[in-house]
Amino acid sequence: MKSIYEYKDYRRYISDYYNEQKKFTGFSWRAFAKAAGFGSPIFLKLVCDGKNGLSKGAQRAVAKAMGLEGYDADYFYLLADYAHAKTPEQKQKALDKMAELLANNSVSVLEKELFQYYSTWVHSAIREMAASLTDASPETLAKLCQCVITPESARESLKFLTRKRFLRKSTLKGQYVQGKKNISTGKLAASALMVRNLHRQMGILALETLDNVPVSERNFSTITLGLTEKSYETIVEELANFRKRLVAIAAHDPQTERVYEINLQLFPLSKRLPAENLKIRKKESD
Repeated sequence: MKSIYEYKDYRRYISDYYNEQKKFTGFSWRAFAKAAGFGSPIFLKLVCDGKNGLSKGAQRAVAKAMGLEGYDADYFYLLADYAHAKTPEQKQKALDKMAELLANNSVSVLEKELFQYYSTWVHSAIREMAASLTDASPETLAKLCQCVITPESARESLKFLTRKRFLRKSTLKGQYVQGKKNISTGKLAASALMVRNLHRQMGILALETLDNVPVSERNFSTITLGLTEKSYETIVEELANFRKRLVAIAAHDPQTERVYEINLQLFPLSKRLPAENLKIRKKESD
């Protein structure tokens, strides 16, 4: 079974634990519920199905039943807090606590850095701007940011980026160069969770630009397609290749005049259509 730190959903972790135990023993939902002290034999199944949540006390009981202790148990509680959070602020608070926990645990140094890096969009923006300016003071960076941030926020971001070598101070006063050219989450524990958080933040920023940025300075477009699973996979591959081409275009620019965010989103608008009710699409020439 995967490490607890590779999960973004506490319900999935409980479900995987159950399936793992059932594979080798006569484990059942009833036995699981009894071990955690619940009267209903299907209570935890309902939790995994998203029909029930876990109170703080129930979280501790389930963690104990699964043998989670120390940092592992704490991370499980934070996953539950994240899932139960009602507001973006509450979700961010849970993520911040996860970053702190990872920083004190034996998770790889690189992962701890990336978890912090992706915890806020500010780090990405500051990293690009700071490496492009002759005056990269916190005051200048805050003023140039499209969305309002304080000089103190810019200063804290610069401290983090230089401490973790995402940026390096140049020999020229007030200037920076990028220390780690390519940043990728790869297959890191908790990567899905932290990137999901960043995508949420970037989605909110994108919506704000609809009202705050002139059409001449932004490009929004949508397309709705009917696809097969094979076509979906082909498009995902095309998007990956397209991202690489965009990175190459930016790399050949001698200067950065403005920092942009490009969000490529492909998501379903419908459930899977029933096979028995599908038509064969006719070609336009037919």
